Amino acid sequence: MTAGHSRRRWWKLSVLSLSVLLLAQSARLAHASKNPTLPDWVMQAVGTTGSWGSARAVVLLNDTLVTVEPDGKAVERDRMVVKILRPEGRRFAMPQVGFSKDVKLESFHVWSIGPDGRHYAMKDSDYVEFGNQSWGMLYEDDRTRAANPPGADPGGIVAWEDTEDLPSYLTENWWNFQGDIPIADTAFEIDLPAGWHQRAVWSRHEPLPATEVAPNHFRWEMRGVKPINLENVSLAPDAAALMGWMDVHYSADPVPAGDALWAQIGNWYEGLASPQSEGGTDISSQAKSVVTGDDFMTKLENVANFMQQQIRYVGIEVGIGNLKPHTAEEVFRNRYGDCKDKATLMISMLDAVGIRATWVWVDDRRGVINPDAPAASGDHMIMAIRIPAGYENPLLQAVVTAKTGQRYLIFDPTNQWVPIGQIPDYEQGSYGLLVAGADSQVIQLPVLNPDLESTDRTADLQLAADGTLSGAVTVDRTGALAWDIRARLSMDSNQDQREMIERSLQSDLSTFTLGTESAENILALEKPLVLRYQITAPLYAKQAGNLLLVRPRVLGSDSWGLIDRPRMYPISFDGVGTWKDNFIVKIPPGYTVDDVPDPVNVDAGFATYHSEVRAEGGVLHYERELVLKQVTLPPTDYTELMKLDAAITTDENSDAVLRKQ
Repeated sequence: MTAGHSRRRWWKLSVLSLSVLLLAQSARLAHASKNPTLPDWVMQAVGTTGSWGSARAVVLLNDTLVTVEPDGKAVERDRMVVKILRPEGRRFAMPQVGFSKDVKLESFHVWSIGPDGRHYAMKDSDYVEFGNQSWGMLYEDDRTRAANPPGADPGGIVAWEDTEDLPSYLTENWWNFQGDIPIADTAFEIDLPAGWHQRAVWSRHEPLPATEVAPNHFRWEMRGVKPINLENVSLAPDAAALMGWMDVHYSADPVPAGDALWAQIGNWYEGLASPQSEGGTDISSQAKSVVTGDDFMTKLENVANFMQQQIRYVGIEVGIGNLKPHTAEEVFRNRYGDCKDKATLMISMLDAVGIRATWVWVDDRRGVINPDAPAASGDHMIMAIRIPAGYENPLLQAVVTAKTGQRYLIFDPTNQWVPIGQIPDYEQGSYGLLVAGADSQVIQLPVLNPDLESTDRTADLQLAADGTLSGAVTVDRTGALAWDIRARLSMDSNQDQREMIERSLQSDLSTFTLGTESAENILALEKPLVLRYQITAPLYAKQAGNLLLVRPRVLGSDSWGLIDRPRMYPISFDGVGTWKDNFIVKIPPGYTVDDVPDPVNVDAGFATYHSEVRAEGGVLHYERELVLKQVTLPPTDYTELMKLDAAITTDENSDAVLRKQ
């Protein structure tokens, strides 16, 4: 699912796009017109000067004009001029424009200036077109026209302009004024019919006033926009969660603000999607046949199991189909659908057994949806299920309470590896639009209790006098954090499973042999996912005269490997959770424990870490626990996080000393 045409990101080029362009490069070089007269706006941008440090490229001009007609249809004209500063900056100077059945491409022109000053203008025959290949999509009518112009080398400049007709159901347009390279000059204009209204909402930037350059024609402009640079930034949010943008809503009627605008967007989407959830007798019969009891949670589990096991993720999107779901009947009959389709069918099935549910428009990149900037944005659809008043069940963990006082269980039927009652780690702490008619509102998705998201590593090991360590390891995973491992194991062969375990051991053991291994409860979401295996690691303990140096933390690292540098950006973890180790190492005959590392106890507020090594009866006991309580932290917490990380790293690499008697 996508959020509409105007969310194009010019600073990203897909691997497919790049491959197609490179294959066609020689033909384009042969056909491009040489030394033509370039448009005045290109030549004006070319004269821009500045200091851009180590940037790979710089946008000299990014200019958008949206002209809205009285019938609500709009025409968008985009202009871009990029100067390549370094070889790796070439990928920012490969023009492309997306279009579809509803977004008509009227024109696309590309010009370039080589490092030697020679001018080029590309011809229509120089461009390539290709369809998108998004994961899980059987067919999308989204297409891309692209070019790889001559002269696109360090010192060269590439410019392009495209014009598109937008459909009348799109009544907002984005100004993406920040990317991951600097922007020298960027502007956005909207020309509205007489009497129409507009409202600009801003995300991650202070609002700027518009200049009314003509009656009901508004312009915003910025210069010297700094990039978002996440290179070598540990635990970074998605770049889209940091970049500034403005969204302009326009209408013949006054445009509300704040919560009222969120409600208007949700009310619009309900009108689009609600008719699609009307199910027939076949859906009703199926829903009633899978339900085995009257309990609310039992009904949810029964219907969720059907959705997760029987309805595949396969998408078909044409025109408004990138927003509007297929009918529940189509999804049920075909046994497949994308995220909004699966949510729609489950809403229909739950309705058949007396449970009301609705859609929640989210983005699977935490932080992209800004609660202070109402917009029809987001790349994913999940659902909210009404919980009966007074009903309680410990399995209901992903619960939110709306402003109306209604409690909802949030559930993502697309992710077949997370049990109902919980939500995937990448959605926790994000925001989404609860679709509830006039009561539609932005909500924050819950962050689950760390106790529910656990990884328990246990090992029973024997150390030999020559330093060889051998024994059995068990890893238990519960909760949403286990979803990706479950998914991988369900699709992997036995050999793939074995190689996955071997890769996980390579960072902890220099040499080892993996013995028998097995996985349990891969598909049983209500049970822990269990991995069991045998290992033998020669030379694990290091000889030092009559001493053996043994690292009690045999395997599994909980450190983040942070770099000591000033932090500009928020900190984003995969998810909350609890990680526990309980390792037993039996020491070889003739040796005694001479020294063990000191206990470690750190409480950083957002996380705690405890570790202890004990020697009892010829056995080393290593126990530790890391509890992470928050999914995001402000940059100001980076110093405390580094202290925690340093304590974990020191503990993980500390040795116990065994002395030969």
